[in-house]
Amino acid sequence: MHDVQAIARALTTSPIWGEFDRAVLVVRTGPEARLGVAGFFDSADQVRLENLLQGLRDDLPRLRYISYDQAQADCLRLATLLQDRFGSAARDAFHYVAIPRGGHIVLGMLAYALDLPAERLALPGSARIPLVVVDDCALSGARFKGLLPGLASETVIFAPLYSPAELRRAIRAQEPRVLDCLSACDLEDEAPVRQGRGYADWLERQRQRDDDTCYWYGQYTPFGFAWNEPDAGFWNPETNRREKAWNLLPPELCLKNRIGWDPDAARIQVNEDGPGPIVAGRGVLYADFGDTILIGEARSGRTHALDDVAADMWRALVTAGGIEPALAALRAAYDVDEATLGRDLQSFTETLFGKGLLARRGDADA
Repeated sequence: MHDVQAIARALTTSPIWGEFDRAVLVVRTGPEARLGVAGFFDSADQVRLENLLQGLRDDLPRLRYISYDQAQADCLRLATLLQDRFGSAARDAFHYVAIPRGGHIVLGMLAYALDLPAERLALPGSARIPLVVVDDCALSGARFKGLLPGLASETVIFAPLYSPAELRRAIRAQEPRVLDCLSACDLEDEAPVRQGRGYADWLERQRQRDDDTCYWYGQYTPFGFAWNEPDAGFWNPETNRREKAWNLLPPELCLKNRIGWDPDAARIQVNEDGPGPIVAGRGVLYADFGDTILIGEARSGRTHALDDVAADMWRALVTAGGIEPALAALRAAYDVDEATLGRDLQSFTETLFGKGLLARRGDADA
């Protein structure tokens, strides 16, 4: 089982999270652990939430994490491939440059693996000297395609640590001065299987949307490095643009996500059960927006909004976990006689029990 709080931290490092004006991520801890998004959404947000659901349902269980140790082992393999393909020239003659920024990490390790001198980790002084372009991964080849026209070298070798074979073949076919493309690890393109009979139409849509900026279009088993997650994306028809997909690696596992994460601005609310016997019902998540509390039911998909006194009663009940301590908290906030307030709270509680929004501890976990 995934740590729902870690997943929430990962999601809030996503640039796309900033597109939501009034929304929070809601985490419920304990045996009834759940994760949800609560807020007020427009049509573009709905598309983003659909992409999030797909990512959590389909991608997160298969997410492959590439640690620094694994990357080092992969760089050693890439060094071996370069030497097997080009002999001693890979070590003694070629120059090497990196595509920022993940490529610099890979090139640093590759330089040690090949024992390259510092002066060859730069553009060569002559166009006749072969140049190896290094990156951490290449999915569509867009960054390499953007870089290539600015390189004077007559012979270029592209060496991303991870890439699909289809992309490498496409680059070799389309770029006469690219002598070869090598990767330590192959990525399997799952698009033909995922898209099925609609694959040809899907492929044509990708080409039209990206205006010929890529060599290849595919879909891959999700993965992420200890320093970054690849720039996967999805098309949002409401904004008519491609948007970056959600991050799935929490800050503690990914350097870029750690640098970009602000816990004070993350907008994560944790639903913790109070000490008493009354807790939120099974599959229930709630978010506090100050003037309104939104309550969501995972099983039915229904949403309830509580305002004013009802919102205060809910807060008191889930915080204290019992009617008596909740009543004590409400008496301090409202100038109402205790008997009336008690009857109102009892009626409110019974109504929520009837709807399954509140439950007795143990019943909510069943």
